[in-house]
Amino acid sequence: MTNSPSASPTRRRAVRTVFVLALCALPVQVVVREVVGEPYPGLYQPSFGGVPLTGGEATTTDAVVTLDYADGRTRAMSMADALPPTGILPRYVFSRGFRDQATADDPRTVAWLRERFADDPGGPVTGFDVQWQQVGYSVTDGSRRVLSDGRHVHVDLGGTR
Repeated sequence: MTNSPSASPTRRRAVRTVFVLALCALPVQVVVREVVGEPYPGLYQPSFGGVPLTGGEATTTDAVVTLDYADGRTRAMSMADALPPTGILPRYVFSRGFRDQATADDPRTVAWLRERFADDPGGPVTGFDVQWQQVGYSVTDGSRRVLSDGRHVHVDLGGTR
């Protein structure tokens, strides 16, 4: 009797090589995700924050957005209202563009915010604040409860007119 093709030394070596390459790629993927963010959710899939937890409460992370005006007034707005209509979830855009101060201070982001709020009916917008919060929503009545405050990001828009 002859050996089957799957038992050949060449085939075994090829399978082992692919396995070793996959194991070597895993730490590289983790480092890339931590350093520059994952360009496509290949290893870490998006979380489903709306899954009810024990106690009848679903937890997620929300951003509270506030505009600062030149006369000292402020106006709270939703993430969706801060963005133009797109097919992209506002939470995804905010988690990428306003995850930390360094990302939010990108000159392209500042220029885009200045243009976005240049003709705001409330007057000249001088600042854009994002306060991240861990919140819980009651599964029974939909009430919202702030569990903890997270990062705060402030983008100085100067004297936007």
